[in-house]
Amino acid sequence: MPAPGLRDRNVLLLDLSKSMLAPLPDPEGARGERQKIEVARTAVYRILQDAARSGVPFGLVTFTDVVRVPVPLAPVRPEALPYIENLISVLTPSGRSAIWDAIGVGADLLRGDDKAVRGTLVLVTDGWDNASTRFGVRVPYATPPPANAIDLMGHLLPPGSELTFRVIGIGDGSERDRGVDASRMNGFLAALRARGAEVGIAGAFTFQAVTTGSQLFAQMVQAFLDVGYADEHSTQGLPPDELAAHAATAAKALKEPQQHGAVARLKTHATPPSPAAGAAATGGDLEIGILSVSAGTPEFLKDRYGPLGEVIEAYLGGQYDQALTLLHRASPYVPPVSRAYWEARIQVARGSTTDAARCLLDAWTEAEKLPEPTQAKVARRLALLQARMQNDRETETLVRFIDETEQRLATASGPARERLMALFDRLMELRGTYQLTRLAGEGDLQDAAMKHEEAVEAVFGHLQDARLELGAAGPEVEGALDFIEICLAEMR
Repeated sequence: MPAPGLRDRNVLLLDLSKSMLAPLPDPEGARGERQKIEVARTAVYRILQDAARSGVPFGLVTFTDVVRVPVPLAPVRPEALPYIENLISVLTPSGRSAIWDAIGVGADLLRGDDKAVRGTLVLVTDGWDNASTRFGVRVPYATPPPANAIDLMGHLLPPGSELTFRVIGIGDGSERDRGVDASRMNGFLAALRARGAEVGIAGAFTFQAVTTGSQLFAQMVQAFLDVGYADEHSTQGLPPDELAAHAATAAKALKEPQQHGAVARLKTHATPPSPAAGAAATGGDLEIGILSVSAGTPEFLKDRYGPLGEVIEAYLGGQYDQALTLLHRASPYVPPVSRAYWEARIQVARGSTTDAARCLLDAWTEAEKLPEPTQAKVARRLALLQARMQNDRETETLVRFIDETEQRLATASGPARERLMALFDRLMELRGTYQLTRLAGEGDLQDAAMKHEEAVEAVFGHLQDARLELGAAGPEVEGALDFIEICLAEMR
């Protein structure tokens, strides 16, 4: 395979100072309070798995008083994952934080033959530098560097560099020893931006504070994953073994709705409105799903979608602040659910998790006000966005398959499309009887299990009827039926 481009390279700088042993509350998660390092390790495992699948080079730098490189920058080979994960599992926090030295080493990993630094550098820390000896910075609140220290700004951003530098700060450092002080870190990033402007460097420098385990995991993983919304790999037409794996993944979202909040919000499918229902019933749905499945930038965005098209053009061009400005200007002409949804997507791209979550909540509220026939599709758009924000692969797999099935069958016969969507509805309804088998007391457990099994068998009966009636409808229908059947088997 050809070597990946330099900008595809990713390096994680992970704080292993003693404070990373401290607990991190997690009211959003199912596992309660966990150590910061435990959450960070879990995120690193996930990042490594994605790196092994994509072939994109990934490197890990850890730092206490000393900087180490446990995972050199290189493509992660799948067969090496067990060894690397075992190595990550034994990393033990101790000592202080040599942040500047770690950034300097990370820059060296991303440095090309022309001395320029190109790629993505992500710093995860719960404090401020207090141990660097090789590199130094002259910014407010920083300890004056040693006389022989290397200037970190020039080392990190030599001319010709193209760097994305993200800082994920754990905790609230406005109080002593409580985490990252946002004012200090933003001052450091402002100095980096000034250096970039001085030498004409293309770069993006962001800071994101996290205060819970769920936020830390999500931000670490999102920093390395492409959170674009055009699907690179369709779940349709997969080989049988891959289809089975996708279906088993989707079934987990149905079996564990408490851990997959987005799936609990999905609406059952409603019959599409007739043309006589008017544009008011469908406009929100059309505008909210412009980029749901796209092979590239949709044509004639401004002509087709007016002010919202301008917003999306700016979004696709990476001009997120401009996209927000245009969206606010277009608010009087855009349905509220579309406005809230697109603002959430833009905030995700900007790395503003809190603002994105607030906008998504507004979008869910507005979706409840839509006419019943349009709620199902809009709910899927919002559920997909929420799943990607929370790195909920199970819900994302389920929603994507339902979406793609309906879109690919848009020109199919009405009975085939409606039969499949009805089967998806019945599959979603099994969440309720499955949960009763988990919540029932000891005396009621057998009765709950029998009721759930009867419900599963009833859906199996509908599935077999659909196979007989739709047997000649084509491979897309057959693939959807296989997917539903595997999900049913997982729901037993």
